[in-house]
Amino acid sequence: MIFSRASKNATVILLLFTALAPGLVEAKAFCLVSRMADKTESHPVAVGDALTLTFLHSIYGSPVEERFRIDPEGLKTSELRYAELRLVEFYGHESAKLKEGWWVVKNPGRALQSLSLSASRESFIDITFRDQMIRLHGGEARLSLTACDRRTSG
Repeated sequence: MIFSRASKNATVILLLFTALAPGLVEAKAFCLVSRMADKTESHPVAVGDALTLTFLHSIYGSPVEERFRIDPEGLKTSELRYAELRLVEFYGHESAKLKEGWWVVKNPGRALQSLSLSASRESFIDITFRDQMIRLHGGEARLSLTACDRRTSG
């Protein structure tokens, strides 16, 4: 086979990149840190993972879901889901669509570094991500997204 000088250079660059790429493009590891009462836990997560808060509305008592995506900038809001149209109206949303029994409001773009949550003794908030679920019942919690050590992030 005959290679031109440009082709040889491209091949060498490609081989070098392939050898070095794992170190250069290794994804940053993230941890979701949950602080509840006297308990702090760190949970490995990845960019693109979903995180959902599920709870009953404090006035109407019907289910609400707030959905987020793990993003390098933080917990990025994606959509709000309400079991009843009156909740959409209560919060003043103008563009909800009925999908599979939920009134869905797209809520793209805002990245939050942390979430402060509070549940009364009579209520709960389920926090779901990956294959895990944390239930906040009768207390306060703070969720934050941080970089974590690759060795502890699974």
